[in-house]
Amino acid sequence: MATYTEVLRRPGVIRVVSSQLLARFPFGMMTLVFVLHIYSKTHSYALAGLAVGLETLGVAIGSPLLGRWMASLGVRRLLLAAASVSALSTLLIGLAPLSGEWLVLLCFLVGISSPPIQSAVRTVYPLLVDKRAMGTLYALDASLQELIWVIGPVAATFIAAGFSTTAGVVVMAAIQVTGAIWFTSNREISTLDIPKSQRRLGGVLRQKIVFINAIIGGLLVGSFSGVEVGTVALFDKTTAGFVIAALSVGSLIGGFALGRRTKTRYALTKFLAVVTLGYFIVFLMPSSPLWLAASWFIAGLCVAPALGLLGAIIGAAVKTQDAPEAYGWVGSGQTAGYAAAAAVTGFVIDGVSAQASLLVAGVCALLATSVAWFSAGYTPVISSEHNEED
Repeated sequence: MATYTEVLRRPGVIRVVSSQLLARFPFGMMTLVFVLHIYSKTHSYALAGLAVGLETLGVAIGSPLLGRWMASLGVRRLLLAAASVSALSTLLIGLAPLSGEWLVLLCFLVGISSPPIQSAVRTVYPLLVDKRAMGTLYALDASLQELIWVIGPVAATFIAAGFSTTAGVVVMAAIQVTGAIWFTSNREISTLDIPKSQRRLGGVLRQKIVFINAIIGGLLVGSFSGVEVGTVALFDKTTAGFVIAALSVGSLIGGFALGRRTKTRYALTKFLAVVTLGYFIVFLMPSSPLWLAASWFIAGLCVAPALGLLGAIIGAAVKTQDAPEAYGWVGSGQTAGYAAAAAVTGFVIDGVSAQASLLVAGVCALLATSVAWFSAGYTPVISSEHNEED
């Protein structure tokens, strides 16, 4: 396995990684910004929640479609067009005097037109490094993306409190356009020519590793909703924010410390087992915010390594022409997993208790670990040579 220093020395890696982080940064702000702004305009949390839900649904629908269209329309053209539509819709939400119903519909448009930056960058990664370094690069990507989820919510609340919710919406739109322009100006992206897939839409899901990856990713990301919603239900907002942040801090540290340990087919199973352990030990002292933070930190140590390995597996097993759509479906699976688990968590809180809702995170992670273990035979070893599967 290559070291992080070796990977960062490869031509184009620092530029591509940095620009895609900026282009994706608005997603770390979006939920809070939309909830705060739409509530300030409508005084309805129901409409604000519906808006965020439809934005998430839009992303789930749009990701595989836009990912597939990059081959026919061109990567740079599609990303800039999608970013323009999404940013314009965002600006209308922030600046136009619209009713709540229109704001909700525009949120859906923001989601469905969100540029598939992650699909594009993960398609180009295998072209930037050799196979020996792929696992390291994907682990680096997964680790650095935690900065989006740590800084994004803080930036959203800071701008809203210091200026206005409208300012937060405008800043988010500006970052999206600026990031898309910077990302697509990289020659590795602007010259990327993705062959048209010979499969029908959705045909890539017939490839076992893609379907399995979507399931595991959906379960893993679904577990985050148990962590976040359950923690918010247990503690006041300030305390909950710090407790939840422990998961991202652990993920950031673990990504750099453990992300390169992908030498066996069971690496993913081991990562997910640690996440599961962290989720279940929380029940030793579920009413203690310090213990919850420690438990989430332990679980987080293997979150970024697991997500990075999931991305590297697709890069190793899927042909270039199918990779954007494959990453799109994996993203849709993760989005659907989060939404479904969040709904279950809400029902558990109302029907049982806030502490019981934490079990949703553990069950999701346990199921993800089980699927990874049973499917290890289909998993390529990222640190060695591997063949593309037809």
